Amino acid sequence: MSRFIRIAVVVALVAAFAATAGTTKAPAQGTSKGTIAFLLSGPDLYYQNGLKGAQAAAKKLGYDMKVYPNPNISPSVELANVRNAVAQGSKAITGYSVGLSTEDASINAADQAGVPIFLMYGYSHKYLDKTNVIGFMQVNVEKYGFNLGKYVKAHAPGGKLAIITGQLGRGDAEGYRTGFLKGLGCKGNVTKGEPPLTCAGGKFQYVATETGHWLRPDGYKTAQNIIARDPDLKLLFSENDDMAVGAHTALVAAHKDKQVYMVSMNGAPYGIPGIKAGWIKAENSDSPALEGLMSVRLIDAFLNKKIEGGKLYYSYTVLVTKATVNKVVSWELFKNQTLINKYMKLPLLKPVANPPK
Repeated sequence: MSRFIRIAVVVALVAAFAATAGTTKAPAQGTSKGTIAFLLSGPDLYYQNGLKGAQAAAKKLGYDMKVYPNPNISPSVELANVRNAVAQGSKAITGYSVGLSTEDASINAADQAGVPIFLMYGYSHKYLDKTNVIGFMQVNVEKYGFNLGKYVKAHAPGGKLAIITGQLGRGDAEGYRTGFLKGLGCKGNVTKGEPPLTCAGGKFQYVATETGHWLRPDGYKTAQNIIARDPDLKLLFSENDDMAVGAHTALVAAHKDKQVYMVSMNGAPYGIPGIKAGWIKAENSDSPALEGLMSVRLIDAFLNKKIEGGKLYYSYTVLVTKATVNKVVSWELFKNQTLINKYMKLPLLKPVANPPK
């Protein structure tokens, strides 16, 4: 094949790729629009897959992505990561913050340096007036929990209820619990979320809550603690699938897995088998990979002055049971180029019109 024919073939292939990519044309080889920093706070697979979704979008849009890990979920490490990202010339920052108290320092450091920042979870209205805060993306936390609680109220047998929360302090774990208790029809201080509370006119008795820090080993330990105190437990709500798997292992070891009606959250790859097998009865689901992908698309739109900053965006969610589990959006969509192209072509998320204060 002659040199000129080879060049023509390459040009044709590049043109074909650009046509299928729609508005997400790949940049010329060797060029970059700059680096987006990603704050990776902890080892949880949710965060890992959020990162991979973000990396897939960054690659399609022509950005490099540099990961700033924080394996021990340290506030001081997060602030150091933000400062390093600024010093190293990042165009923007995304990822996950440790908690609301940590965000003050992290957001201020980015804002004062003129580096746009967009966080997944950790929303607070007080940050929206800062010039360089692009915004936040997360599920509508109370509604996310409420819809699951409402389902449980209608379908679960009565009895004693316990909740295993995620890492408290960022607002999402607290919001899930509050929403779930409201959906279940609990009376009392559901915002504080502490037992005892009576729910659904006495059908359920909320007797215990512990934090499992989003992690499987802690889900196992907290479930052990709960069933030791309340051996006649009938209902267990875990705020993510990682903790649910750990809790289920504890229930099986105690021969209580048939006794306890379990519900969970997130639609993780290791939670879906639980739904299909029937030991997770229902869960509200969202995809961190889709959130990561959308976060980079919104950053790109902000940098190109296509959207304004200071907004809250809600993630796509769907409540699933054994009968509807096929509706879950994959946590691993980044492994499938067809799915990446599909979600890159969707319209940008619309901001929440009246974000909660």
